[in-house]
Amino acid sequence: MNSNESPPARLMKFIVGRWISKPIYVVAELGIADRLAEGPKSIQELAQESQTHAPFLYRTLRALASVGIFSENEERKFELTPMAELLKTGAMRSMAQMFNSEWSDKAWGYFLDSLKTGETPFEKAHGMPVTDWLEKNPQAARVFNEANTIKAAVSHRAIVDAYDFSGVRTLTDVGGGTGLLTVEILTANPSMEGIILDLPSVIKETKEIIRARGIESRCQAMECDFFNHMPSGSDTYLLSNILHDWPDDKCHRILTNCYKAMKADSKLLVMEMIIPPGNEPSVAKLLDLEMLVTTGGRERTEAEYKEIFELAGFKLTRLIPTEENVCIIEGIKED
Repeated sequence: MNSNESPPARLMKFIVGRWISKPIYVVAELGIADRLAEGPKSIQELAQESQTHAPFLYRTLRALASVGIFSENEERKFELTPMAELLKTGAMRSMAQMFNSEWSDKAWGYFLDSLKTGETPFEKAHGMPVTDWLEKNPQAARVFNEANTIKAAVSHRAIVDAYDFSGVRTLTDVGGGTGLLTVEILTANPSMEGIILDLPSVIKETKEIIRARGIESRCQAMECDFFNHMPSGSDTYLLSNILHDWPDDKCHRILTNCYKAMKADSKLLVMEMIIPPGNEPSVAKLLDLEMLVTTGGRERTEAEYKEIFELAGFKLTRLIPTEENVCIIEGIKED
């Protein structure tokens, strides 16, 4: 941020933030970055390919080019910039689609109401929790899952680099989704075995990924509802970006089930962002509002994690920072 800007100028940038975020969403939906992957194109070519109105598309790309997303060259053709490259499929395109989708906007429309009632905005907007709604809307679920997979993948290598898994014989990944984090850990630790737990709708894809990576002899995917039970006996139980989806009472149920499944010397590893104290800038403080609106969950401070650990019978032993925003929160069963 330009420190020489006046307070009104800085505030105005925040007030009109959707002047940038909404055009980003539109070009992500249209796949404009993918269409420019092979080189610059004229607005007429892009409009024809994307079936859009050329003058309006031009104004959209001109606006984004003014902030470094796309660039218009001397031949009046648009081309990719480093930020625009990230709007390709497989990069951050799905994030731009998810966070600015109509269904997300509808939930944020109840944000003010939620501050007065304490109710989850998404449930007010759509009449059901986000997990149930996504089951009924497979296209949105596809974008949602892809966005979260890409977001998580950035932190996977950082987690493997930051934590010493060498003494772990068996790892259980609770709510592990498609299992990409466990696959990374097992690849880096050839003597380790893994168990990935998730709902039936997810596990089929998880099994395919395990087979594709050639580790089916030491990794299994199992159907599991972590609110009810989970298999026992592993050395380490891992929860990556799970607890922030839920309020404290639901976290207590998840952690209690982990406690019941764990051996006396097992370890609990929770991968989450940590909210820093005071006015320190942090993306966790902003993501916390997304969790409030969409899932009813929250990002937490170190003290808040310590509290929910202790209520479930765990002692928080240490916080291990990584090169990304995620932190590894280690716990053991209390004596």
